[in-house]
Amino acid sequence: MKYLSNPIILLIFTCHIVFAETTIIVNSQSLNPNLIDYISNELKSQGRVIDEEMKQNITDRLIELEILTDVAAKEGITSDTKFLSKIELTYMEMAYTEYLKKYLKEHPISNEDIEMAYTNFKKQFNEQEYKGQHILVKTKNEAKNLIIKIKKGSDFSKLAKSFSIDKASAEKGGDLDWFRLEDMVESFAKEVKGLQKNELSDVFQTQFGWHIFKLIEKKPLMPPELSEIKKRLEDDLKKRKLRDHIKELRQNAEISN
Repeated sequence: MKYLSNPIILLIFTCHIVFAETTIIVNSQSLNPNLIDYISNELKSQGRVIDEEMKQNITDRLIELEILTDVAAKEGITSDTKFLSKIELTYMEMAYTEYLKKYLKEHPISNEDIEMAYTNFKKQFNEQEYKGQHILVKTKNEAKNLIIKIKKGSDFSKLAKSFSIDKASAEKGGDLDWFRLEDMVESFAKEVKGLQKNELSDVFQTQFGWHIFKLIEKKPLMPPELSEIKKRLEDDLKKRKLRDHIKELRQNAEISN
């Protein structure tokens, strides 16, 4: 027998169903004819096919739920304070979720809202791309000795090839491809952010070792196209709309301690 594991369905503790116009009765309790539609829709939303085998699985599961609920009630479980608190909390959370879904359906985010959000996003977008060379060594003293050599005129690229333990960039004379600060570990990004073009950093440490970095170039990063972030913008607008609505409801509610 296949069992349903949908947590919403498992919360149901009184079950009613009709198949092929046949009423199912369990321990003198007739089952609700509307429940099959609810369960079927839940399963369909998950991409499940509701065939005859699935209908039988649903029937078997509901019968088991009704039987176990009846036994639990007789043993006092369903009247226990902790059990009733769980039921009340579940009821409230489901009501909360369903109400907010209904509110968003009735107050949808429009394309104009998204386009305005994108315009504001572009205005505030000020990310940069960076390009430079770095040398990574194991100790602070090694890094200090190398930076002295660089300041005295030694070629950065040759030193990187000879001493850097970051083999991938060492082969290119320490050259790093264009990168964003968010692509780097925080301690590396912090050092790079404050540099000007052609400026050499002091020695600094990350979890990988000790670094020397020379900034070659930086340029403004173009913002992503609307199509790339439309879903994110829409989700942010929904969250903001719901926060504002909940705040309004709280302000209008009568609350006393």
